[in-house]
Parts: sequence; C-alpha cells; structure tokens
Amino acid sequence: MSAKQGTEIPESIRLGRPDSRDREAIGAAIRLGDAARSTLGHMPFSAYDSAADKGTLLLAYCGDLVVGYALYALARRRVRLSHLCVDPAWRGKGIARLLVEEISQRHHDHLGISARCRRDYRLGEMWIRLDFAQRGERPGRSASKEPLIDWWRDHGHPNLLSADAETVLVRAAIDMNVLRDLTEDGRTNADESYALLAPHLVGLLEIVRTAALNTEIDRMDSDLRTRCTDRAQRFPAVRSDPGLRRRVVDELRQHTRPLDPQDPKDWGDWLDLRHVAEAIGAGLNVLVTNDRELTRIYGSVAERYGLRIMRPADVVVHIDELAHAEAYRPASLQDTGYVEQRLRRGENQAIETLRSQATKERPRDLQSALDSLALSGAQRLGIYQPTGELVAAYATLGAAGVLRVPLLRVANRPLADTLARQLLFRLRQQARQSGLAVVQIADQHLSPQARLAAANDGFQEVDGGLSCYVIDFVGPASDVERAAISAARVAGILEPVPLRSGMPTVVAAELERIWWPAKIVDSELPTYMIPIQQPYSTQLLGVPASFLPRHDALGLSREHVYYRSPGGIRPQAPARLLWYMSEGGHTTQQPAAIIACSQLDAVVTAPVDELYDRFQHLGVWDRNTVRQAARDGVAQALRFTNTEIFPRPIPRSAIRRLAIEHGGPANAPQQPTRIPAAMFAALYQEGRA
Repeated sequence: MSAKQGTEIPESIRLGRPDSRDREAIGAAIRLGDAARSTLGHMPFSAYDSAADKGTLLLAYCGDLVVGYALYALARRRVRLSHLCVDPAWRGKGIARLLVEEISQRHHDHLGISARCRRDYRLGEMWIRLDFAQRGERPGRSASKEPLIDWWRDHGHPNLLSADAETVLVRAAIDMNVLRDLTEDGRTNADESYALLAPHLVGLLEIVRTAALNTEIDRMDSDLRTRCTDRAQRFPAVRSDPGLRRRVVDELRQHTRPLDPQDPKDWGDWLDLRHVAEAIGAGLNVLVTNDRELTRIYGSVAERYGLRIMRPADVVVHIDELAHAEAYRPASLQDTGYVEQRLRRGENQAIETLRSQATKERPRDLQSALDSLALSGAQRLGIYQPTGELVAAYATLGAAGVLRVPLLRVANRPLADTLARQLLFRLRQQARQSGLAVVQIADQHLSPQARLAAANDGFQEVDGGLSCYVIDFVGPASDVERAAISAARVAGILEPVPLRSGMPTVVAAELERIWWPAKIVDSELPTYMIPIQQPYSTQLLGVPASFLPRHDALGLSREHVYYRSPGGIRPQAPARLLWYMSEGGHTTQQPAAIIACSQLDAVVTAPVDELYDRFQHLGVWDRNTVRQAARDGVAQALRFTNTEIFPRPIPRSAIRRLAIEHGGPANAPQQPTRIPAAMFAALYQEGRA
C-alpha cells in the first residue's frame, strides 16, 4: 500500500468509477500504481480492467487529473483492499481517507474492509488514522520474510464476538499496560487486570480498543507485538470524533503546561495524551490504566468530558456503581439539587451541549426542531444541574394509546447515563398517568447514553425508533399478556410472546422490570415485607420528605442498599419488596405504613468492611452502624432497584384487614417477612388507589 493521510481535503477533489472503456483514466491509475510498485507490488494490467468492469476501481480526480485510486474486490461479505495509492504530489491532503470512506459508505452492508501491508513499510500510523486496526500478521513472501500485517476496518455489524447491546452497561478503553497484563505472564498487575475478564462482569463491562492502543501495538518490534495483536483483536475497535479529539488534545496540553512546560516530553507522554483524547473523542466514560501518573495529570480534565480514568481494581470494586449507578437510575429529581422546568425558545447557547455530534447535527437544526415541537404543542422539558447548566431535555406528545417522544437528549457529563435512565423512568410514569400503554422514542439524533439506557430498559427497535410497554396491570400472566397484546395492537407494534402461569422467578422479575409497572402474581417471584425505621426511610427512599435536601447521588439513584443482620429469614433474590416504615422519626413523624415497592436484585452477605466498602455509595448507614448490626463480623446487604413510592401509604389497619382476607401475616414485621401473592396484589392495589 502507498498513501499518506491528511485532514484537509481540497474542494476540487472528486471521486469517480471508470468503466472499462475509459482507457485514459484506467491508464492513469496504472501509471500511478506502477510508480509505487516498490510498496504496492506488481498488479497485472488486466486486474484494473476487471475492477473497472465490476465497479471496484475508485479514482480521485482533480479536474481531469487522476491523483489517487483504490482497487478492491468483494468476497464473502468483506471488502478486500488491494491498492490504495495517492500521487506523491497530492499526499497529505486527505485523499486516502476520502477513498476509504467512500468504499465504506458504498459497501456498508459488508462486514468491513481488509488490507495487507508489509511491516517494514512503516505505514501503520496511516492505517490507524484511516480507522483500521491490526488483526494479525503472517510471514511475507519476500526473501527477507518481512511480516505482513493484516489490517481491518470494521463496519460495526454484530458477530459472534459482539457484546449484547441490551446488557452492556459500561464500555471502557484500556491502555497498553493493561493489554500487556492480559497478554504476558508474570507481570506485577496481571491479576488485577485479569479481574476485568471475570465471569460476573461478562455482559456488563465491554472492553474496547482505541486508535491510541493500535498505535502502541504498531510501534512494538518484538514478538510481543503478535501476541498483543491477537489479544487486542478480541476487543471491538471504536472511532473517535476528529474535531472533538483535537480540541481535547489542545485543552490537555494547556492543562499540563503550567505543571511541566516540557510536557509531553517524549513519545510515551504523547501516547498517554492520545489515550485520553481518543477515549473522550469516542464518547467513552471509562479509561482503564495502571499508570497513576496518567490519572494524576489528566484525571480532572477528563472528568469534565465525562471520562473517568480508573485502575482495573477500581473498576471491579465499583462495578455496581459503574453498571447500576450509570445505567439503573431512572429516579425522581425531587429533593436533589437538580431541577426540571420547561425549555424556553431561543436557548441556542444552552442547548449546544445536547447537539448530536455523532450524526453531525447542526445547531440550527436542533433549535428548529425545538421550535417546531413548541408550535405543535409538545411538552418540552429540560433538566438543569445545580450549577444551572442544561444537561438533559425531552419532549412528549400523547396520542392513540402511545406516548411519543420526538426529542430525548442527554449531555455527555459524569451523570449522563444516570440522567438517561431517570428520563426513561419519568417517561414510563407519564405514560402510566396518562393511561398510555406504550412509549415510543422517535428522536433521530438520540443521545448514545439514552440509546444504551433504553436498550437495557427493554425498549425494542420498531420502524427506526424505540418502543417499550407500560403495562399498568396486576394479575395472573394470562391477563398481563392480554393487556400487552392490546397495547401492541393499538400502537401497531409486534405482539409479545405468550406468557404462562408459574413462570420462573428470574423470568417474572425481568418481565416486571421491562414492562413496569406490570405485576405477575401467579409466578414464582416471591414478595417480602421489609421493616425500615423512619429516619432511614427519609434518607434512603425520600419518605417522609425532609426539610433538608437529600444527597444528589442518593436522590437520583434508582438503586440502593439496605443493610441488616444476616440472622433470621434470608430473602432470596430476585424478589419484590414492600417497605414497612415504622412510626417515629427525627423530622416530621408519620404513622407506621407500607410506603413503597421495590425489586430485589441481590442479597450479599460478607464481612462488614468488605460489604461497606462495596456498597457505601448506595446506602445510608455508616460503617459503625453496619458493624453494630453484624453477627460475628458479618452483615447482609439487600441491593434493590426500581422503587415505586405509593401515592397512598398503607396503614396498619389496612394491612391487618388484607392479611385476614388473604391469609398473610398481620403483625408489623420485625425482619424480612414473606407474604402470599394474593396479599401482595391487594396491598399493591391499596397503595396505588
């Protein structure tokens, strides 16, 4: 291969595909290829004619002058790039990228583009800038046996190694020291880095490779390069936005200049800077490294762009926070520093953070869309963080049994995924309150965080948009199924699969999560009444409301932890929880009542310090309080999500009455107490009345 890649493409450059009768154009391509034979190798002239006949000879023109070409073939759903050649006088002007992008766009239905290039040509950086990644290498056919590098530009189609987009919650880039930990034996941090591949993280944490990692691999000269290439190709490559990447590089250099005017001093420093910039440019939220200096120097600037630089151990220890706090937080904004209010027209500066960079949306297009929604009568709401910055916005219209969402945006900030999940939950609540059984998101420039959150929340692709059920029904599986079928027919979407009585616990819990607020009472999913003292229910659940604002992390979070002694009845997850708040408190005292319903996701029993270190960000007890509740140094944490506060607390008199009717426990619970499904259904409907 022979080309250099730049960024500024002259407007005079155009692309064309000659047919076999255009001898002059084909001859010009042959002459260019012949002049670059030392790197391109020999290609029979007939191959150019054959490619022209098949439409796989792409020429770059300046006027009538051929200044570059790409010759390729199509086979087995792959594009095989044989020649990529640019006239030496025209190199460095972005012509190679123009040719490659045109091939990708025209043949995007193929899996990707493959190319092969000798190692000693030192063109790796060019391929990487063209969004290719190393897939392997093999001995060359030259006398020196110089290895050939196999390069691949992926088109992003799912394959057997692709992660499930509906379950992946965190996508993290790694740097070379982590890759080497996963490749070499005996490295100091190998065990810590291998923890990223632990089975319990599969489906939750997706490791990706950036162009910076590809560059480091390309610069290696030992046999370790081959092993690192083999390991890295298991991780999908991500592309970064060039404009954003350049801006980040400039800001990072300005940040480090007062600390060290000589920084970056060498190629290693440049690669550290590139790792951070590429991760931010690709819209990632995590960069994993063992390099403490990288974290110290760039950590604060990276966080302003929503990127957290973390050690592998930190990722593993806090995976619940990264997975659930980033993805399972469809919470009310009430009692936090965040506020919601209607968007005003003409907020061009404020809405800039919500513009889609990925789809190249122009500022005036977004403003025009907002204005059109205002004129149509859509409800347009913005979410503002405590500093007053607009960090999310959405618009809704209700009609024909469907809550339509023509706008759903979240700015790329540290709590972006949290806010995305929160907005989705608020949309479900709005649909429920309006008697609408389906939510349809129709924003063509949907924020990546919102798309990922929607996939995890059970939304399905329908006619280019995303739809989910909101089944406000409590009853047996057959009745819940009928409600879902009715909703599907009204909305014109695919009907759900049949349900059956007695379905397993895990299946029922998942359906109740993605069809919220549906409750399937003839399944094996158990329900427990959980006692909670009023001071702790104020902090953990927000009931009763306090005069003091709740901490933003707890107020926004839809996932929490309830600590208890490991003795007595041990709840089994998944399950439903009904929260029984006892009487009395430090603020406004409320009578004892069942105040909320949650989904129990996990029960973890462990030594106090281990349990507290893992879950302190999700609970309200301090370490000493957990230690006091422990037995023999061991405590238990109930991790729960999707808490629904009842609009009508259920008093003790109603609990006793319904217990008598349905054969359940009538006394106030002193520990987790299992109740019959019929009693749960009656209590839930009482709380919702």
